[in-house]
Amino acid sequence: MALKLVLFVTVMVAALALPIAKGTSVVVEVQPSFVPCSLGANVTATPPFPNAQVQLRCGAGNVVASTTTNASGVFSFSLDSTRLSLLPTVPLNLCNLVVTTALSTCNSTLPPVGVLESRIQFIRSSVLGLRIVLTFGPVGFRYSSST
Repeated sequence: MALKLVLFVTVMVAALALPIAKGTSVVVEVQPSFVPCSLGANVTATPPFPNAQVQLRCGAGNVVASTTTNASGVFSFSLDSTRLSLLPTVPLNLCNLVVTTALSTCNSTLPPVGVLESRIQFIRSSVLGLRIVLTFGPVGFRYSSST
């Protein structure tokens, strides 16, 4: 039992010291995620939204990163330390994913104006060498008539 405690304390001290170790970098990832071609219905029964522009917006709508979904409606982001320095001083969980491509692009019966939006939530952190990787994912895309 005492050996387990010593091991646990050693691992915790090492983990806490890592972020301040010289050469350590932080990477923020938005895990591969599906964008539905819908107003926010059950995504398991929804077709994908291919070639959709997706933005990571933080603060007062500042675009931090952007990408395009693939043919399966899937996208991901990876922001390194350089890109993170451009983030406004807001917690990442207050950032949003915004699909700026009109929904009518993937289905002509859907609105030609408005956007799909999703808050992001923290999923996990991991340490890879001298990199700390913070992984986030969308909470769920919903239609918003505002831009």
